[in-house]
Amino acid sequence: MKQPLRLGLIGTGVAARLLHWPALKQMTERYRLVAVANRTRAKAESFAEMTGLDQSQVYCDYRDLLARDDLDVVLLALPSELNYEVARAAAKAGLDIICEKPIAVTLAAAQAMAALPQKFGVRLLIAENFRYEATVQKARELIDAGRVASPFMVSYQFVQPVALDDEIAGRPWRQNPVHAGGIFSDHGVHMIDVVRYLMGEVAAVQVFGRDLRPHLVGLDTAVYNLQFQSGAVGSIQWSFAVASEPDWLIHLWAETGSLRIGPNEVQLLAQGQPAELFPIQGRQSFVNEFQDFYEVLVNGRQPQMTVQDALQDLRTILAAHQSAESGSVVSLSLNTRRNYEARK
Repeated sequence: MKQPLRLGLIGTGVAARLLHWPALKQMTERYRLVAVANRTRAKAESFAEMTGLDQSQVYCDYRDLLARDDLDVVLLALPSELNYEVARAAAKAGLDIICEKPIAVTLAAAQAMAALPQKFGVRLLIAENFRYEATVQKARELIDAGRVASPFMVSYQFVQPVALDDEIAGRPWRQNPVHAGGIFSDHGVHMIDVVRYLMGEVAAVQVFGRDLRPHLVGLDTAVYNLQFQSGAVGSIQWSFAVASEPDWLIHLWAETGSLRIGPNEVQLLAQGQPAELFPIQGRQSFVNEFQDFYEVLVNGRQPQMTVQDALQDLRTILAAHQSAESGSVVSLSLNTRRNYEARK
């Protein structure tokens, strides 16, 4: 039996506590938490106590953690602006890396991140968990099998109320964001990755947005109009300002039929035929992404989420932010703005 990968965690904040650890503790045969680091020692100690890790394995300086000789992989759960600095140090130490999204806050930093695997001979996964939702992966499987071939249009609705006291949105680095557009880009990159995963590369984007909740800092409601390189079109409707329950739904259309993708079910629809249902039990996207990286590291499989995917996600969401600010259509292929009036 293979030994679990020895994991070091850098950043023991809300993402590690509420999102990563619940998944990792289900995967003790694949990952074993060895050490944690956080610049606020009390937070690291609290995390260690919660996970059953001995306090002697707690660090304030991530470089002390990276100096250990008993690690296989590190998980970075940090504000995005710190990703490159810490990832480079980890790669230089010869460690494989799982890093929270988005890959960086600027294209220059993202490109430097993307170069780390080749430069240091390590593997790097950007933990974009939305594409690891089981229903989204089932939809991709049906597209690849030709059941919904060459989709030409997509609609993705994602709404979630985010209160003033929300623990994730209220992080200081989100209240004073370095990343363009604040939560617009920090969360919007999720939906961009999903539509790229299902539809292919985005060629141009146009965004209209609103700022309805001052505590979220930046746009919290937006409609993205998208044109894909394939010629397909689509839209994303996203809001953190709603007064209803969290919900999301993707509808994808092709000449051979359509897909309705939700949290717990995929429906395959074709004219004149009964709906074909694919129920999904359990929404364990974080488990799925950690499992994927394990297969990459241990069994040499190709990752379902590549560094180039993460780079293109950032490039696309930055173009969306540019569009929201300028009121223009922004072309990713030419990296230029196209004003509506100029196109008429």
